[in-house]
Amino acid sequence: MVVAQEFLLQECKNLRDLLDKTLRYKYEYAESRIFYDECSERLASLERAIGATTDADALGHEVIHLNELADLICRLERSSISEHSWPFVHELKRIASAICTEDTLAGSNTPNEIYVLADGGLHTYRIHPEDRRPSYTKKRLLTIVFPKSLKHFVLLHSILGHELGHAIWRCSKHGSEMRQQVETHIREGVFASPAATAAHIYSHSAPSKEKTFLGACDPQMQATTLFQGFADWRAWCEEILCDLVGLVIFGPSFVASECELLSSMNPAMTGFGAQHPPTAWRLNYLLDGAKILGHDARPPVSHPLRADIDAFWAHLEDFRSTDPWYSIFTEDQLRRALNGMKALLSRYPPAEYPIPTFERLEHLVPMLKRKIPPVGFRIANDGSLNCENVDFRHILFSGWITKASQPTMPVDKINQLCEHAIMQQIAVDISLAP
Repeated sequence: MVVAQEFLLQECKNLRDLLDKTLRYKYEYAESRIFYDECSERLASLERAIGATTDADALGHEVIHLNELADLICRLERSSISEHSWPFVHELKRIASAICTEDTLAGSNTPNEIYVLADGGLHTYRIHPEDRRPSYTKKRLLTIVFPKSLKHFVLLHSILGHELGHAIWRCSKHGSEMRQQVETHIREGVFASPAATAAHIYSHSAPSKEKTFLGACDPQMQATTLFQGFADWRAWCEEILCDLVGLVIFGPSFVASECELLSSMNPAMTGFGAQHPPTAWRLNYLLDGAKILGHDARPPVSHPLRADIDAFWAHLEDFRSTDPWYSIFTEDQLRRALNGMKALLSRYPPAEYPIPTFERLEHLVPMLKRKIPPVGFRIANDGSLNCENVDFRHILFSGWITKASQPTMPVDKINQLCEHAIMQQIAVDISLAP
């Protein structure tokens, strides 16, 4: 396998050249140096490993890491173009940097480096968490992907809370805790085992449209074979956990973004994917989870925002599937799982969603209705400016409330106002800092 070894060593040189060329972009210096040094060390380790063997199996193993490094460098290069909403990304990185830490060669609490790029349309929200991060690396380099077509639609960007869940799941510091404190609670009843899940899908109580979907699938796919080549039960469990992460991090905005995006991707709301459980299951347990967490709290009937908040939650309830078959978790089961998730995320502020006061929403929503970015400032009677900290997730929630209660107001305008509000709020927070 000398020829293969020589070819791969040449590819290492090619990657070295590619890595050097990525610096022609105007990266912010600190992030550029971190990225360059980390990738350089990984490449040097690969060169040493490839140069030390001609064994076919060993070289095949290194090819995987070599290809993944090439993909990573290209994603990081594209991230420099900044085709995303930078105010939202600024806030997302604050959350991710706090929670996405792990044990590496550089230390026991090493934060992941986070890069962002834009690509494609509705289906492209995702994160590349480096599933097979080599042991010799000093830190994980996360790349988060936004849909390029939705660059300024910050209300939908809340769905990235789910993608952060994938990164947290793979963090050495948090993966085991998520399994012990959260996953154990969902693995009861319908999700007690792959067989139990398959039995529920193929049960006589399944709605007729689900039976129609199954009837159109490969005839070899049956209850006994569903998770033996057609679907990945472990991946389904991970998707559920990531949904719970998104709910605890982004609150009502996450539920709204999941409802609108997933139902748009699957208008019939039937069936499932190889890596994803049925859409209707997901929306039902998110709506139930929001109630358990108290996110659906209403102000008194006389409150000026009562009708607006009612309209928001009524809109989300329209996405609920009422057949009992779609409710796969008991209330107690979901509460225990969410409490476990809150216990984890609350230790890493600002990860956990802070429920806003009705007074806060009463300030933000009317600003949006007047087409003013909903920011934490007020002009007093004497003309002075009173500033206050406002969590960007409260700005997003006010946007969703406005969208539901003001159907004639263009959605793109609401998103633009919220995006500018997040940017302006960053400036307000700086002015309030000691």
